[in-house]
Amino acid sequence: MKIGALLLFFSTLLCVSVFAESTIEIEKRVLAMKNFPCMKCHTQKDQLQVLKKMTFPLNKPHSELTFKHMPTVKNCYTCHNKDNLNTLHLFNKSTISFDQSYQLCSQCHGEKKRDWGLGIHGRQMGSWNEKKFRFTCVSCHDPHRPKFKQMRADPAPQHPNRKGGHHE
Repeated sequence: MKIGALLLFFSTLLCVSVFAESTIEIEKRVLAMKNFPCMKCHTQKDQLQVLKKMTFPLNKPHSELTFKHMPTVKNCYTCHNKDNLNTLHLFNKSTISFDQSYQLCSQCHGEKKRDWGLGIHGRQMGSWNEKKFRFTCVSCHDPHRPKFKQMRADPAPQHPNRKGGHHE
């Protein structure tokens, strides 16, 4: 084996072992949710009424909620667990916490999950080889209306040695 290939092999092995040792803490979403837990308002008795009206538009206090995500979704139970409103559920019906909502998003957005897992998409803080803190999808995207509003770009900066885009 050539020396260059051997060096590449061991440097790759070193990088993999360094990344394997780093820990990633995922943001806890339930701490940031103002109406959580859902069951503090939706009692077990109320649950039957809620089950009848989880189509759009919603009643108060959720009437301000607009939904523009997937055109095929007609009610809340595509993502929300109707048996326990304090949780979400995946397509395979397994239950997850709101803290794990990124798992729900990744069912449809696999390319974003890959990029998020690599630290390319989304926000991540911390050291490259030590503890990291990663924000979830819903830290930036409203799960009910995930597309960002169109923004007007700032004008391009002017080069200090150019006027009107030409060299002097």
